[in-house]
Parts: sequence; structure tokens; C-alpha cells
Amino acid sequence: MKKLLLLAVSLVSLAVLPSFAEKVKLTQMVSQDWTTEADEDLAKAFTKETGVEIEWQVNPSAQHHDLLKTKLNAGEGPDIFWIQSNKWTVKTDIDAPKNCIDFSKETWVKTMPPAKIESVSYNGKVYGQGYFVKGVSFPIIYNKTLFKELGLSVPRTYVEFKKACEAIKAKGVVPVYECVPAGWHHVLWVMQIGDRFSELQPGIVDKLNANKAKLSDVMGFKTAIVQLQEMVKKGYFGTDYMDNSYDNWASNLATRKAAMFVQKSGEINTLSKDYPACKDEFGAFLIPLVDAQTAQADPNGPARFGYSKSKYQKEIKQYFAFLARKENIQYKLDHTPSMTAIDVADSVGIEQHYLPAEKELFASIPKSKGTGIIWQDSVSYVNDQWMDVGKDLASMFMGQMTPDQVISAIDERRAKIAKAAGDPAWE
Repeated sequence: MKKLLLLAVSLVSLAVLPSFAEKVKLTQMVSQDWTTEADEDLAKAFTKETGVEIEWQVNPSAQHHDLLKTKLNAGEGPDIFWIQSNKWTVKTDIDAPKNCIDFSKETWVKTMPPAKIESVSYNGKVYGQGYFVKGVSFPIIYNKTLFKELGLSVPRTYVEFKKACEAIKAKGVVPVYECVPAGWHHVLWVMQIGDRFSELQPGIVDKLNANKAKLSDVMGFKTAIVQLQEMVKKGYFGTDYMDNSYDNWASNLATRKAAMFVQKSGEINTLSKDYPACKDEFGAFLIPLVDAQTAQADPNGPARFGYSKSKYQKEIKQYFAFLARKENIQYKLDHTPSMTAIDVADSVGIEQHYLPAEKELFASIPKSKGTGIIWQDSVSYVNDQWMDVGKDLASMFMGQMTPDQVISAIDERRAKIAKAAGDPAWE
């Protein structure tokens, strides 16, 4: 009887013992072109320090946006997710007040520069965190050696650019590597030169954002699209641009199958590291459509957000604070070959690593007469439809749409997105 009583007491004691702590795993959803090995290294370091694991969900760039919106609309968002942020998409793409954790009171917010804070905020509240490339946004990387062999100088106008492309094409080299299947990349040709439109038509950005003008009213916008179409027709993208993979751009430039590619200037460093024989062979110049020679600044870029319905909000805040430490921001920069400078507040004290080719590029850009900002960062409801614009341009390349139809489609989507967002300018 005593043995049975002792056994019963023992079983009761076991029942009230605390259970083993739950193993926390945060899911992090990101587009394949935004994350690097350095991000994965930092995630592992965070796990080692806290025991909290990070499970990466990397999506093809052409699918990430739609997949994320589907999850959020279903109320099944990942713990952490990335978007191409700006002050409009924080509301229109992810409905931050509903779906995102408010980080406004976190001390790490001050590690971001003011323009970045604005791009991850809505109604005065900070919902995201982002440390992206600093410098000229997506210029054209080109083979300096090949240009010299052909007696070509850096083109400053569209006519000069066509002349260079013709000479390169005659040499049996594809002038420009382009990868339309990626969905997003070929859109850069038009949107990155937005400051040129501002220069040609001062005040046009304010008019667009106040719904007092359409993109069809913008001086130079149609010209840029027509010139892009002409580049395709003249064979400057070669014959495989509708099949090319984004991942193969570096090998094509390194082996001289192609001479140019629109890319972040820091990727010159990647070429040098991955293809040592090409060291010091590449430089960069501005996209010269519509004779653009103005700034291509991008204060926004990809940013991460925390899901408001996650049961691990404490751990998400821990992770964001960990990533914002000076040593970890520096690690991301130092261990990402394509990133030679990172856009953080000056007070953080990061050691930047600008390349000689980048410094040469900076020195070649005259003082901007426009906003200095790329189109998707300055004009509302453009970035929200980036992949759709990519589809329209691809249709134009194949002769299924005209430049005017492409512009009309963009304007129609802007109005639709604005009205859905409750923008008073469209009421």
C-alpha cells in the first residue's frame, strides 16, 4: 500500500514539473536576389547566441511578391518577410498597420538613415529594418578593356550608346546581357533614369503624386520606352534575352559573350573575385536612355518586417536588434563581395569600401537638377506594379503591345492601386 502511495505521489510530482522549453524557429521569407551568405552567417550566429533558429524560405524573384501577398491575405504570414520597400508599399503591399510589428520604440531604428526610416514607416510608425547598398543605383557595368580595343569612350547620350553597341555587335559580342525571365531586371532601364524626367519637367513628381498628371504626360518617359524597344529590335540584347537567366550575367561578361549589364556597381568586385583574370577590367556608367546623366539614387531597397500575428514577437525583436549591432552591420558589408558600401546612419561608424571604378563613376555625375531619386522611389504606386510593368515590356518586345499601351497600362494600375489604398488624391 505504501509503495502504491509513493508511486502515486511520484506521478503527481512528475505531472507538475515544468516542461522542456519550446525550441523556437523563426521563418524568414525573402526573394532570392536579396539575401546573401553573410545574412545566413549572421542568422547562424544569432542561433548560437540565443538558441533561436532561423528557417529561410527563399522564393524565385518573379514569384516572391505574389506568394507573400497570398500568405498575408490568408492570415498565414511568415515570422519575418522582406519586400522592396518605399513609403507607399508599406501600406499598399503589406498593410503594415495590420500585418507588421511596430518597431518605433526600438533603439536600433536610429541606425538607419532618415530616408530609409521613411521607406519602412507608415503614419509615423516604423515597421521595418533595412541595410542596403549605398551609391549609384544600378548603373551599367561595362568591359573597359573591350571598349578600349574598339576605340570607344563611355557613352553619355543615347546616340553614343547606340554607336558603342553597333561596334560591339560587329565584333561578334552581345552588346548587353538582359534576362527578361527574371521579371524585374529589364524594368530598370526605364525606372532608374527617373531623375532625368524630373530634370526635363521640374515639378512633375509632385503633379503625379497629387494625381494632377499621368505618366503619359511625362516628358521623356515614352522616349525611354521607345528607345528600349529599339535596342531589342537592333539586337543589342542578342537573341536569347527571353531565355537568359539572371544568375548567368557574370559568366557572360567574364567570358566576353556580352559587354555590358545593368547591375549594382559593387558587383564589379564580385567579377574580380569570381573571375581573377578579369580583375580591373570593368567599370560603370549611367544608363544613357533619353541622354540621362543625372543621379540614380535609391534610398529604399529591400527591407525586412516582422509579422504581427507571429507568436514569437519577442524573438523577432531580438533578431532585429542583433542584426543592427555595429559589428554585425560591418560583417554584412565585409562579407558581401557585391556590397562595397552600406546605407546606414553616419553615427554607426561603418568602414565603407568603395571601389576605384565607383569613385570614378561618382566623379562623372554632374549635380542633379531634378530630385536625384529613381522613379520607383519618388513616384507613388510605381514600385507596387513592378513585375506587371515587366510583363508589359516583355509583351512589347514580342510585338504584342505598343509603347503607348504600356504607358496606359501603368497609368491604369496606378489609379487602381491608389483608390484601393484610399489615397484622397484619387477620390
